[in-house]
Amino acid sequence: MLLFGSHARGDQDSRSDTDLLLITQEDAPRHVMNGHLSTSFYSFEDLRSRAQNGDLFVCHIVRESIPIYDPVGQLNILRSEFSFRQSYGDEIQRATDLGWFLVEHGMSIGSGALVNKRIAWCVRTILISRSAETGIPVFSALSLAEFAKSNAVLTLVKNKDETIIDAEILRDLEVLLASFGGDRIFRPRGSYSDYRRRFDSTMNKVGLGTLRADAVASLGYHE
Repeated sequence: MLLFGSHARGDQDSRSDTDLLLITQEDAPRHVMNGHLSTSFYSFEDLRSRAQNGDLFVCHIVRESIPIYDPVGQLNILRSEFSFRQSYGDEIQRATDLGWFLVEHGMSIGSGALVNKRIAWCVRTILISRSAETGIPVFSALSLAEFAKSNAVLTLVKNKDETIIDAEILRDLEVLLASFGGDRIFRPRGSYSDYRRRFDSTMNKVGLGTLRADAVASLGYHE
């Protein structure tokens, strides 16, 4: 069992999640959220393969996690076998695609909480990826803001627990996407259907999950 995230770094606040990784014998990874307790379940074989492939989640683990119970030293093995990729362009582009979807359609999404959580995910994914490409990845909101030289990053990340959609937040996201994101695929604007096809073709699981969650929240249909 490994502790990672803000509680491992020591920069948590009253709204921070407690992030745990449990190494199991399960075939497929899964994630369980219970209040502010966030638990990820992965097999060691999966984590090891991801480490060798420079996976960003495993990067997070090997760079800053604290072992709570690791009797055979699996964390040290992951650290020794982790290898950065030269490019995290795929991760950046998937987060960019979702970011532009939120900029263009965020105000019409039924759940403000969903929008704000996805904004934070986009910002973190893009900036962690950009910093990982330098070989010195950073993860905390403050470190990401310093990397981007933008105080707006702090607001974009810390706003993840808010339930109101703020137009200014969406404008700050647009600026960040233009500065650090990948290509903007749809100009001047993509429809819901455009983004659905894009997320499907690029295997953007977070993007597709966002569309499904919005459909449940709003009980509506978007053209």
